[in-house]
Amino acid sequence: MCFPLFSEKTIDIDLIQPGDVVKVLPGAKIPIDGTIMSGMASIDESMITGESLPVTRQTGDGVIGGTVNLNGVLLVRADKVGSDTVLSQIVKLVEDAQASKVSCMKVG
Repeated sequence: MCFPLFSEKTIDIDLIQPGDVVKVLPGAKIPIDGTIMSGMASIDESMITGESLPVTRQTGDGVIGGTVNLNGVLLVRADKVGSDTVLSQIVKLVEDAQASKVSCMKVG
């Protein structure tokens, strides 16, 4: 796959916008939900899926923010960032569940 010239720079995760292309190095957490534009790697998705074995992802596959790139260099196009990511949605669901009380739990 051919890409126009990219300039690489390190930026704060809050500055990543949908459509940006992020380089993810081996050992790094994937910062956004996105699509692999170039590369192939084993990804540890256990924190999201519970699956203990890494999965192989390659060009065209989706990746989930918060998972770990175990090997390989990936160029990932950001599809969802910030509060729109799968991990953020899971955190919100857990917080909402903890904040609500089931009627049988009420004392009084």
